[in-house]
Amino acid sequence: MATLSLLLALLVLPLHGGPAAVPPIPDPMNLSKSVRGQIIIDRTNSDWQSQQVQEPCILPNPKIPGRLVMFYSGVPASNRAICAIGKAWAATDDPWTWHQDKGNPIFSPSQQGWDSGSIRLDAVLYIPEEDAYYIYYSGTKDQIQDRIGLAVCPAGADGYAAITAESIIRWGDAPVLVPESAAPFHEDMASQAAVMREWNEATRSWDWHMYYSYRGKDGTLPGIRYATSNDGKKWKRHWNGDDPRGMGQIFQSTPGAYYEWHQVSKIGRTYVLFIEVGPEHGKRWRPVVAVSPDPAQGWQQLDADALVQTKWPGVYADKTIYHVATPALYEIAGKWYLYTQACARPGNDNYIDGNWELWGFDCQRTLTLPGGEVLHVP
Repeated sequence: MATLSLLLALLVLPLHGGPAAVPPIPDPMNLSKSVRGQIIIDRTNSDWQSQQVQEPCILPNPKIPGRLVMFYSGVPASNRAICAIGKAWAATDDPWTWHQDKGNPIFSPSQQGWDSGSIRLDAVLYIPEEDAYYIYYSGTKDQIQDRIGLAVCPAGADGYAAITAESIIRWGDAPVLVPESAAPFHEDMASQAAVMREWNEATRSWDWHMYYSYRGKDGTLPGIRYATSNDGKKWKRHWNGDDPRGMGQIFQSTPGAYYEWHQVSKIGRTYVLFIEVGPEHGKRWRPVVAVSPDPAQGWQQLDADALVQTKWPGVYADKTIYHVATPALYEIAGKWYLYTQACARPGNDNYIDGNWELWGFDCQRTLTLPGGEVLHVP
């Protein structure tokens, strides 16, 4: 993402039932630092996002230095079965203050077609050679987003004003990835794609990588699978035969946990996924990280408790951030920030009934990893 790095590389803690790995080492000098955290998008000022706001996809504005562009999703309290996408901007010297656009939402379910029921934001890339944003999203005719689509929007003269409902065009009339019901995949849902691309000098072309969640024979959101593309539009899924549980996932996931929205980046020579995970069938959603030296194989997951929000000093409370999801870590103007959605612990303990806010957290605590890599966390 050009000058806006997503996050630093790291190695992993042991998985339950998996091979042991060297754990990261906490920095003893900053373990007690209080974390600054605050709501950055006011869900209550617009009906379209009054129930929850989520999925902060942040990019440097490609036309105006010192500006950031955010794409995010919102759900109305009046109908929690639907979702739409909005935009906001901030200055790099004040990434706590986000200016929501008066024209929101900028992208909504279609009037008819495969995504007419509901949509949800997955990932956004700026493609310089097309001067356009590629917006990946999950959609459905019904209520649960079960297919992955692509929409394209010209960046325009200032990288922001042209991002409108009129300018965002769906690519084709079909999703770019649909669930594969045949063996060995046995999918009935594919969604929440993290997408990246990198230049292949040998072929003089771009390699595109997608990491997606799914439902099917293995259960509900049991892990992450992988697909590739040559153009970001036509995708081919891949089965990981090394998954010890035979699910074809890119790494051995935590049994009984839900794996949903995530982001992918490459830091140095390490590929990194930052994932929202709900262990024990969503008992407490939290950020989890997985890393690999190769985009297609060798993935391993950090222990699911390593970055849990209860370890964020001075900011954690049941009444505000009991659940944390859709995590994205960014370096902005030399400082690190984690943006997430979060909600208080609902009275009925059903996270679906939470009022989810969009939060920002500063990351002054560090974890030193084997090889000298450093991860900045709240």
